[in-house]
Parts: sequence; structure tokens; C-alpha cells
Amino acid sequence: MPSNRSKYSPEFREQTARHIIESGKSATSMAEELNIDVNTVCRWVRDFRKKHDMPTWSEEQRRRPRQNGISDVELLEKNKELEKLIKRQKKQIVELEEEKSILKKSLVIFAQPHA
Repeated sequence: MPSNRSKYSPEFREQTARHIIESGKSATSMAEELNIDVNTVCRWVRDFRKKHDMPTWSEEQRRRPRQNGISDVELLEKNKELEKLIKRQKKQIVELEEEKSILKKSLVIFAQPHA
């Protein structure tokens, strides 16, 4: 909560936070532009997001598609699928190694001369 001795009006804080969110400009660059402490401006943005039931910056970044068109959430899902696939393939490799071992042993048995 802003104190009564605050340097900046609630309207100024809200306008600054809204501008940062809508323009996509960083809070750091805006703070430098306005000659205000970065942590103060970040707090204004965080409070604005909370007040208006908006996702946090990090939540928004996870949902936003990257340059390749895939969001972090989609990448995590693809990663899980690939991990499952790798697990299945490792299991299959173990089974094939066992089968190969059995075939080698049977080859030795069948290659022996019978009397």
C-alpha cells in the first residue's frame, strides 16, 4: 500500500504499469527513463497485475509462443513425450540384447558336431 508521503500518485503508478504491460517495454528501461528505482516500478507492475487478475510476467512468458511458435508449456509436454519414448526404446534395447545373447548361446549349441 502506498503511504500518504508517497512521491507518486496512484494514477501515475497505474499509468506507468499499464504502459509497461501494453507496450511490452521492460520495467527496467521504463524505470531508467523515468529515473525511478527499478524495484519500485517492478512492484507497481506486479501490483497492477494482481489488482486486475492478470497472470504474472513469468506465467505470461511460459504461455507466449517463442520465435519457433512453441510455448514453454508445449515444450514441456513434448519433452515428457520424448522421455517416455526414450524409456521405451531403452527397454527395447535391453530386450534385444537378451535375445541376442540367447541366440549366440543357441548358435554355439547347434554348431557343435553331433555324434
